[in-house]
This record gives sequence, structure tokens and C-alpha cells, in this order.
Amino acid sequence: MQKYMDKVKAQIVKLQSFNIVKIPREENNEANYLAKLATAKEDAIPRNTPVRYLESPRIVSPDIQVQAIDYSDSRTGPIIDYITNGSLPEDKVKARQFKIRAAKYLMMGDVLYRRSFSLPYLRCLTTTESAQAMEEVHQGICGDHQADLWNADSSHTRVLAIVQC
Repeated sequence: MQKYMDKVKAQIVKLQSFNIVKIPREENNEANYLAKLATAKEDAIPRNTPVRYLESPRIVSPDIQVQAIDYSDSRTGPIIDYITNGSLPEDKVKARQFKIRAAKYLMMGDVLYRRSFSLPYLRCLTTTESAQAMEEVHQGICGDHQADLWNADSSHTRVLAIVQC
């Protein structure tokens, strides 16, 4: 419905003036009949009624996704600063805790990885990358596992394990 509303708003701009008049359903037989058809069961539709099923909406907008790249991720930013520049918090207790936490991470090039016990390094994702990864999992890029709910659960857990650096 939003696409239709956007199209109407775009057309209104081109007009010099317009007037919206509400027509009661009782006076608009065609709209009344269409409303009844939309909610009717298939066997209740009269045989002489031509029905056309639309596979897709009449208004098609391109499916474009644009994601801004944000390098200042609040979760990994301080760890990257510590590894590259050696910057620590002022408080000695917090600095010690931060060093212990940061020891689990390493930088390879410009990418932050987390060390894991007896597993390969886990790549740390930014907030936008983690959202994109979850979207790809839900779109089925990682395979079609519609019947296997366990796989969907485990892939969600695997992505979260990578995201929560």
C-alpha cells in the first residue's frame, strides 16, 4: 500500500489542484463488488465473473539496498585502538581489565579477529556487517533449510558468536 501511496503523492505534485471525494460503498457498486470478491472463497465467485490473479504488484520498485560503511563501531573501536596505538583507559583497574579482554583479539591487516580455543580465528563484524550477515542468512544465501529448524537455530547462533566480539 505504501508504494501506491507514494505513486499517488508523486502524481499529485504534477496537478494544479485536486479534490478528494469519498463515495459511500452503497453508491459505488464496482468497488463494493471488488471488495466482496477479494474476501470471497473461490467457489463462491460466480462463474461469469472474469478474475485475473496478479503474481506481483502492479507498481514495481527496484529492490536496492544501500548500507553506509561505519568504521567507528563502539564495540570493536576501543580494542582496535589498543592493538594499533596502545591506548588504554585512564583508570588502572579498567585498563587492566581491558588488557585481559583485548588479549583475545588480534589484527590481521585492517581486520579484527578473535582468538578461539582450538578453533580458527573468528572475524569480528561491525554492526552493519552483522546486520547484513543476518539478512543473508534469513534470505537463504547459506542454503535452503526450511524444513530443518535446527540448522536455522545453529546458523543464528554461529552468526551471533561471531558478532559478539
